[in-house]
Amino acid sequence: MPSFVEINNSKFHFSRLDIIKGVEQLDKKFVDLASSNLGGKIIECSDEFFAEASNLLKPHKPVRKPGKYTERGSWMDGWESKRHNPFHDWVVIKLGFEGHITGFDIDTSYFEGNQAPMADVEACFSPNHDYDNNTNIQKTTMKFTHVRLNIYPDGGVARFRVYGIVSARWPKDHSTPVDLAYAGNEGRIISYSDQHYGKSDNILLPGRGKDMSDGWETRRSRQPNHNDWIIIKLGCPGYLEKAEVDTAFFKGNYPDRVLLEGCFCNNDVLLEDGGSNVDWDIILEKSKLGPHKQHYFDLKKKYKKFSHVKMTIFPDGGVKRLRIIGRRELTDKVDDNFVKSELSEMTHSSVVHIVATPLTYASFSPYGNIIQSFPEQTSTQNSFSITHGIKVTPANQGTARKYNHVASVINYRQSNILLNKDQSSDKTRVIAKAVPNLSLYKCSPVKSLPFTVRLLERHPYSSQTFLPLSDGKVKGYLVVVCLNNDVGEPDLSTLKAFIASSIQGINYHPGIWHHPMIALEKTTEFACLTHESGIANEDCEEIEFEEKDFVVVNVPGFH
Repeated sequence: MPSFVEINNSKFHFSRLDIIKGVEQLDKKFVDLASSNLGGKIIECSDEFFAEASNLLKPHKPVRKPGKYTERGSWMDGWESKRHNPFHDWVVIKLGFEGHITGFDIDTSYFEGNQAPMADVEACFSPNHDYDNNTNIQKTTMKFTHVRLNIYPDGGVARFRVYGIVSARWPKDHSTPVDLAYAGNEGRIISYSDQHYGKSDNILLPGRGKDMSDGWETRRSRQPNHNDWIIIKLGCPGYLEKAEVDTAFFKGNYPDRVLLEGCFCNNDVLLEDGGSNVDWDIILEKSKLGPHKQHYFDLKKKYKKFSHVKMTIFPDGGVKRLRIIGRRELTDKVDDNFVKSELSEMTHSSVVHIVATPLTYASFSPYGNIIQSFPEQTSTQNSFSITHGIKVTPANQGTARKYNHVASVINYRQSNILLNKDQSSDKTRVIAKAVPNLSLYKCSPVKSLPFTVRLLERHPYSSQTFLPLSDGKVKGYLVVVCLNNDVGEPDLSTLKAFIASSIQGINYHPGIWHHPMIALEKTTEFACLTHESGIANEDCEEIEFEEKDFVVVNVPGFH
């Protein structure tokens, strides 16, 4: 077991804050490192007889449901242990991101008579090992990865917030494009005009969320020419290249248009009123948005350094996520002209750099199919999705929805094929019959990122389907695809990289060049369906690139 350092000793002194103003101050200036939205999770606890410890990390405020009971007693929105513990109860939490801790909120809302009367907090730093296996903890570091909440002797706690500042793990190469607004890269919200329905800092979270509740949504506006805005302090000043504005789950309440501006400012206080006294540069002109969609934009002023980005939406509405892809500043003393020349040289070098984007139906359609369910307007009748081109029908006596023909399963070798090897010759070539092969791939994760594409393969006569069997253990995997040129070789100008989530399967069309499966975080298993004859050079063709043709893929959100 690891050794935890007391969080209230001489090196780490914390004082009690006002129950209302203190929490508001922490919530405004810092990030809840333990929030389940950021990936915080329970590692171990001594007892959770009445209510599960995972409730501690829920992002929303606790609620009360009088008269609701479980088989063990009153339903409580929090963590509650059994009575009469002769020692004390505790819970170990892995923070979503390692960071510097600035404060806590131990909330016992609605625990009346069963609340924990006393508590203390310990913490440890264990970045590269599981909590259970680490016995060498650095007690002197100011950064932490795990905390332990102890309650004396037992009882209940509704929520436990661990406020602090994220410590980003930046790529070693400053030229690597990263999401500078991402919460995991120290991006945070400075100010906003309104957050009536959804908190503003939700737009910097990982993933695409689960519904509208974990996005940013403003109230309806009634005045003409209204707009809402939000200002993000980037995790590191840098040179901005691309933006993604995601309106996932906002289908009737998405903004009509969006505007992005950037500034360089050393004083956040000047931005608390919307930055009215700050000089802003437009990096994205006012652009149209649509419902439940990821929108990708190229940004202006690529050679100018910015520290903050302001997103303005017209007239109001909801945005799920904002990604600002750019390159960190090189040193404190370089000027924009130097960066312009450096980036220009990189742009014209033989090694191509691309940024992986989330996998969508539209972006992947030239290369194959996505295998994934999607929200429907109705679940009681037959329906047809214009967006996805898929017919959905009731099945199993109304207990299921059937998504028909989600992928094109193709076998061009259902019997032997005779081909003339040369039109001027009578010689023929026999391509053997292929049969279905349902197999299982167990793919090891890449050792480092960015990922370098050194080869591609294709299956000229068969589609190939991959279905991840990750059980939620990984966020996603990387897909690299490429179309053919006139002579059947990879056309690298069409090479694309996509981040597929762990609930998305893919199906390559026959003849599409692609990289073998690329696991990103942990070993990932895939079920695979293809058609094979057993003759290697007919089942799969490979081509290796010369070093000058290598392509470097940057994968935002993964390290």
